[in-house]
Amino acid sequence: MCCRVIQPGMLTTVQDLGRTGLANIGVPPGGAADGFSFSIANRLAGNDQAAPALECTLTGPTLRFDTDATVAITGAPADVHLDHHPVAQWTALLVQRGQTLRVGAARAGCRMYVAVREGFQIPRVLGSASTLLSAGFGGIDGRPLRAGDQLALQPGDHPLARTPDLKSAESFLTRRIVRAIEAPLENRFDRGAAEQFWSTIWTVSNRSDRMGVRLEGPGVATLCAGRMTSEGMPHGAVEIPADGQPIALGVEHPTTGGYPPIACVATIDLPLLGQLRPRDSVRFQRITREEALALLREQTHQIDLLFSSRG
Repeated sequence: MCCRVIQPGMLTTVQDLGRTGLANIGVPPGGAADGFSFSIANRLAGNDQAAPALECTLTGPTLRFDTDATVAITGAPADVHLDHHPVAQWTALLVQRGQTLRVGAARAGCRMYVAVREGFQIPRVLGSASTLLSAGFGGIDGRPLRAGDQLALQPGDHPLARTPDLKSAESFLTRRIVRAIEAPLENRFDRGAAEQFWSTIWTVSNRSDRMGVRLEGPGVATLCAGRMTSEGMPHGAVEIPADGQPIALGVEHPTTGGYPPIACVATIDLPLLGQLRPRDSVRFQRITREEALALLREQTHQIDLLFSSRG
């Protein structure tokens, strides 16, 4: 049982929620760049939220199924067709044997996610099925999908449950104000430089990728020439190199960094980093750690309520 890749799209990879606890050996977490959309796609398909699914960048794939399957597509808005008929995102749908699913170009945002019931059957490497492009392992031989690839599916019954109303979830991804927690400034930034960072509307660079979102703007001055002793860096850390142009670290970020961080994106808004596309405008909003935790708890609670209420 499988689906065959007819067209792979611009950059389509197998992802899950990544590899944790391996930074000490230099392995970044990887996984879905927009973990929010990824997790909801899996829940709509009836899976554990970490089951392997497809991440599609800017344009999606064309897939032909040789078995019935429950499928869900989330993330950036795109034109999705089953055979020649348009179908909706953010809902579960039944794909019948012999049908072709086509995920078109993102109309806004950057990444779409395709999940199937029971998940794609992909071998684990270091405990994860996610494709780590920067290291060349995981997923399908550590690379993006190609035409002719076959993705194994798990046979079984595929009942459709009533889909919760996820319009608010979809609209969340259109925000271009990213909430973040200020990093300690001592010996790295003066207050004026920090305020410039928070007040600037930044432009996403064409050089952005899964390792980091590079931003362009007036530049932020540092007190250390953009250098410091290397230290561990988390997903979402916003570093300021010598040229003053911020880099918001993505899911495949280096596990250590020698540029001073000025902020760290709140967990609730990490999915927004994964949806930024070149030439988007974005600014950062300073919040406290306590506010960030409260926002994440509330969002998790609301999503859990939506799924627990479906019949």
